[in-house]
Amino acid sequence: GDFLQFDITAIDPDKTNVELTAFGGPFEQTVNPAYIDPDPATGNDTVTTTFNWPTTCAHVRFEPYTAIFKARDSGFPVSLVNFKTVFINVIAPAPENLEATALGNGINLKWEKSSCQNAAGYKVYRRSGQSGWEPGYCETGVPYYTGFRLIKQLDGINDTAFRDDNEGNGLVHGVNYCYRVTAYFNDEAESRASNEACAYLKRDVPIITNVSNDSLNLQSGNVLVAWSKPIELDTVQYPGPYKYVLKRNNGLQWDNPQKVIELPGLNDTIYLDKSVNLNANNGPYVYQVDLESVTIGYIGSSQKASSIFVQTAPTDQEIKLLWAPVVPWENKFYVVYRKDQGQTVYDSIGFTPFVFYRDQGLDNDQKYCYYIKSVGHYSLPGLADPLINFSQITCAKPVDNIPPCKPVLTVETDCEEVSNTLIWSLPYDSCNQDVARYKIYFTPEKGQDMVLIKTINNPFDTSWVDSGIQNVVGCYSVTAIDSVGNVSEMSDTVCIDYDTCPPYELPNVFTPNGDNFNDFFVPLNNNNSNAFANVERVDMTIYNRWGKVMYTTHDPQINWDGKNQNNNEDCADGVYYYTCQVYIITLNGLDQMKLQGSITLYR
Repeated sequence: GDFLQFDITAIDPDKTNVELTAFGGPFEQTVNPAYIDPDPATGNDTVTTTFNWPTTCAHVRFEPYTAIFKARDSGFPVSLVNFKTVFINVIAPAPENLEATALGNGINLKWEKSSCQNAAGYKVYRRSGQSGWEPGYCETGVPYYTGFRLIKQLDGINDTAFRDDNEGNGLVHGVNYCYRVTAYFNDEAESRASNEACAYLKRDVPIITNVSNDSLNLQSGNVLVAWSKPIELDTVQYPGPYKYVLKRNNGLQWDNPQKVIELPGLNDTIYLDKSVNLNANNGPYVYQVDLESVTIGYIGSSQKASSIFVQTAPTDQEIKLLWAPVVPWENKFYVVYRKDQGQTVYDSIGFTPFVFYRDQGLDNDQKYCYYIKSVGHYSLPGLADPLINFSQITCAKPVDNIPPCKPVLTVETDCEEVSNTLIWSLPYDSCNQDVARYKIYFTPEKGQDMVLIKTINNPFDTSWVDSGIQNVVGCYSVTAIDSVGNVSEMSDTVCIDYDTCPPYELPNVFTPNGDNFNDFFVPLNNNNSNAFANVERVDMTIYNRWGKVMYTTHDPQINWDGKNQNNNEDCADGVYYYTCQVYIITLNGLDQMKLQGSITLYR
């Protein structure tokens, strides 16, 4: 490994004696530890020592090492100390002499064994076309920005060869494949990248370049198929005469390919397939060109390539376009063309490197027609460049299918009037643009289905009082509906339980003397709360001291006027007793509470 050496200097402006020492990971290695010379270094005013580390592969690791240098003076009465930290990365050298050789439908790679015997194996990276990347001095691995992608990890230091045939599927003719290799270690550290090695498959089969809607007559939907002829064909092994067999499959699966035509010779490399109409099909067509010898039969095939099939997803004032051609070349970008309703000419409205496009700001229920132009290329020189292909024509109408936003609901309860006031809002201003009405739902108990109880047809009315109800207990929810009937999510359910209003309690004294003050025996809080707000009924019985019944009622308000219910005569002053079974309305149904006590009657 490299011998790392650098000087460290400590300076004391007070010109006192200084001692310079060092410690940390590099000094703790069992093999070739680091050292400083002199150790310690001492002197007045200024002191210098040299850091030395004869690194080896044993020192390679993912995390950096930390070397700490400590300077201490001999000041009195206080000795001052200062620390400095240096981070040191020890990286492995790159595998050397990477070579790439095309053979059949794959590329064979080989390289020299890593000089680090403690390496765990190798990582193989691939990209299309040369990168022009030169790793930085301390740059390890193969960064994503280079365009390389990991295709294989070999778990053995002696595995210094690899065949890339795209996992048995074969590589693509016309692509210049470039590779880099790194050594990796058990802690995931990687070496510097190897040299870049490139190769391309021998051009001994057709290379398909176009599967396109006929640009001269896009309305016809006929498919223009083109390919590059084989220029490195072994005519000794495969003697002529030759012919192309063009095959087509409806759909990407290649489960029912049909022969389209046979073309004699090698020079006729364009065909317009008039037997199909891309504009009338509900999916892409896939084409492949077979090369055959009339004398010995099949030689090889091009890669399969599909037409561009554009799907539309209309939504509110917008049409989303999506496409996903399966082709062996690289499409760099796509141009989107649109024709508005009533127009005859398609205009370019944008381009994108992605396989989707959002056309916004449209008029709902107006017809818009589109097609896509792809611009691509093979990385191998000598082929047509750029490769231009067109999709089918497809039309759609934007439609308002986006519901309003979910309302935000609050409920205010009036226990005296026995009513609930619902107030709602929509979370964003844009949500209000086309709201036409609101619907209010209710259930008296948790777990039951919501029932529509009110429709608000004015979109500016965002409150409603649920009055004339028997009690306040129950759950509410609100939805918003727009002008075309899209319904929002239900608001979060807001529930009012019995404890929202004051509890049912009875007093122990009243004065039925006709002064209009405390003349009736009624529940506590009766002046600001209606007992019916959370009580369905009571079984109330009032007795005198001898156990004779003076008054009975099921009315939660009770309203005893101090008279004997049997003869309507005033009861005498004194103490009376009661039992009261209270039926409380809750979100879980009726609950019961038993009250008993005494009442002092004064006149």
